[in-house]
Amino acid sequence: MRAAMNRCGGMSGCKVALIVVGVLSVCLGVAMLAGGYDALFDAAFKSQLEIKEGSKSYEIWRKTPFPLILKVYLFNITNAEAFQNGAKPDLQECGPYVWREYREKKNITFNANNTVTYFQQRWWVWDEELSGNNSRDDTIVTLNTVPVAAAWSVHTSGFLLGLLNSMFNSVNEKAVVTTTAEQILFKGYEDPVLDWLKEHPSFASGISYDKFAWFYGRNLTTYYDGLFNMKTGVDTLENLGKVDWWNKTRATPFFSPPCNNVTGSAGEMFPPNQKQDDIVVYSSDLCMSVKLHYKENVTIDGIKGYRFWGSNTTFANGSVVPGNDCYCVKGTCAPTGLLDAESCRMGAPAFISFPHFFNADPYLLNMVNGLKPEEKKHAFYMDLIPELGTPMNVEARVQINIHIQPYQGTGKFHFNRIDILKDLPYAYLPMLWFEEKASMPPNMAPSIKTLLFLMNAPTMTIVWSVLLAVGVMVVIAVLVDHWRRQGSYDPLLDPLM
Repeated sequence: MRAAMNRCGGMSGCKVALIVVGVLSVCLGVAMLAGGYDALFDAAFKSQLEIKEGSKSYEIWRKTPFPLILKVYLFNITNAEAFQNGAKPDLQECGPYVWREYREKKNITFNANNTVTYFQQRWWVWDEELSGNNSRDDTIVTLNTVPVAAAWSVHTSGFLLGLLNSMFNSVNEKAVVTTTAEQILFKGYEDPVLDWLKEHPSFASGISYDKFAWFYGRNLTTYYDGLFNMKTGVDTLENLGKVDWWNKTRATPFFSPPCNNVTGSAGEMFPPNQKQDDIVVYSSDLCMSVKLHYKENVTIDGIKGYRFWGSNTTFANGSVVPGNDCYCVKGTCAPTGLLDAESCRMGAPAFISFPHFFNADPYLLNMVNGLKPEEKKHAFYMDLIPELGTPMNVEARVQINIHIQPYQGTGKFHFNRIDILKDLPYAYLPMLWFEEKASMPPNMAPSIKTLLFLMNAPTMTIVWSVLLAVGVMVVIAVLVDHWRRQGSYDPLLDPLM
């Protein structure tokens, strides 16, 4: 600093410039320490995080800049003949069959109440490399869901089941089908019952497809996920990403109150400053709000986050979690670890669980052979950057099961009247499970780290304190040098000696 002033010599303009710089540094440091930095940063931060045209978050939300990875595992029944005669099914897990998943919001409309209404289009592209040796043409032997769904739709009427049984026999319907991985997942397989319904449309009320596949007709569709209305966070970031309503309702007809309430995040973003507490995600596939529980702290690419997961209470029934009996359907409660999905999407006795019945009632495992639940492979995880509310790693894993219950005698369900189903064993039969994985690209980590550094209050307090101290020292040094050159210099007052 002394050398800089010596170069200025007697030039008063240089000294004035140094004083101005010093005073500005002092003023800036004081202003920033007094809350100015927080106010400026919060304003800039909010403008980029809220969902509005032109913000960074909006562009990422509108069209996902990188694909998600969808891995599907199918369960092949290796003892199909014995299974149809009542034996416990032997299951062979096949896969993964991998697709890249892309998402884009459609028909986006911003509303005056700080919400945005939209549809979501999703499409999948086969990834041969990640699928490895697994082919879409792999042969899969599986339960034929078509006759099970048809029988279930009239299961309380012995008369209608009798008529259905006659129709099944006339078209040579089968309880088990041999198909391919692609057909059972996306392409669809033909079924004689569906063919019969096409020829007799008066009996096909509510049936809009001519083939069956678990994801049949979903590729590139805009309306399947439903109409969302989401809070943008423009009024307050505490509302960012929260679902306001779905399909024009805040309470669905699929469960009893309060389990039917449409609440929680849409799953792509959360309010910043997350706590080590539960988070809630609304799933249109499940027609319910899923509660994920804080599990532990994690570090990914040098960025610290909170891990939330599907615990043993996520799909628990009322015997495990008081109040969860509102997830029971028509007075029937599923074993803990299962969610009844019949009324939501499936139109069949379908139940959702975590893969391999992870975190479910152990007795479910005794109904089948070939399952081995493991947390690392089968748990549902979501890792959030708490300061931002941004997911940095998601591994959403869900299993679809079909309830087969061929009661004998004259019981409530009358399945003994269906020849092709009456000898099947009682079971919640796993059909498939899938993992949707999304991870923050490694090249985003440096930008995130810089942003988190700027958000760190203690760090920035040190920065602005140093700036304030430097400014004060510059002003003092210039004034002392000026006094010395004017002949009124006292070396005892020189702090730089």
